[in-house]
Amino acid sequence: MVKNFFKIAWRNLFRNKAFSFINISGLAIGMAAAILIFLWIQNEAGYDQFHEKKDRIYEAWNRAQFSGKLQCWNTTPKILARTIEKDIPEVERATRVSWPRSYLFSVGEKRLTVTGNIVDTGFLQVFSFPLLKGNAGTALNNESSILLTETLAKKIFSDEDAMGKVIKIDNEDNFTVTGILKDLPSNSRFKFEYLIPWSYAIKTGQDDSIWGNNSTRTYALLKQNASIISANAKLKGLKVKYDKDEDPKWEMFLYPISRWRLYSKFYTQSLLMEKKMAV
Repeated sequence: MVKNFFKIAWRNLFRNKAFSFINISGLAIGMAAAILIFLWIQNEAGYDQFHEKKDRIYEAWNRAQFSGKLQCWNTTPKILARTIEKDIPEVERATRVSWPRSYLFSVGEKRLTVTGNIVDTGFLQVFSFPLLKGNAGTALNNESSILLTETLAKKIFSDEDAMGKVIKIDNEDNFTVTGILKDLPSNSRFKFEYLIPWSYAIKTGQDDSIWGNNSTRTYALLKQNASIISANAKLKGLKVKYDKDEDPKWEMFLYPISRWRLYSKFYTQSLLMEKKMAV
């Protein structure tokens, strides 16, 4: 019986070749489009969701009313990370991440322009970027340490072991390779090829004490079972407490990693936004 069905179907296909081609082509294109859309949605929804502590990772944002409209931005004072570790009991660890910086790397006769970030020592304790070599807890403790991605290490040192090797940056400072990072996933907001410690920025004259200088990104890891509502209530008043020169109407809040990719434009009032974050 089933064999007859296949025979009839096969004959009909060849009897109406043009009609069959159009139907089969349409079905194939439709299925391919559906698969591509599904893969795109899966990639978008999975942004930064590979971090082991994703349920506790938040980004610090500023917000204020300008001309009757709520404005929010994710550049914060450099001093914020250390302050929230001290003043907000719900915060287990905070880390600053500079905006991408490009430096000239020199090793022997080899010269490469490389883009990466300056980060606090706790960066690898907050985010899950695995080290193939080195100790995540100590790799950024020295101001002359540098971490390279696996691809960059091969690009610079070929098949040699990069650990312990020295790289000169911008023909000025020498850095020792203390870790090799696994290459970053494509669906992450971070795109660095190297990491160097925040202590190097301080060494080169960066002032970390000014509340009015909103120029870096700050991320917080909350403690297990800590309340984001409670943490935000404390964070809301920090700028007024420490920054006497700025408009006290400015506020700060923590925003969850699950909403960074698709929900980082704010058109609602502050109270409604906080309700959404608590869900």
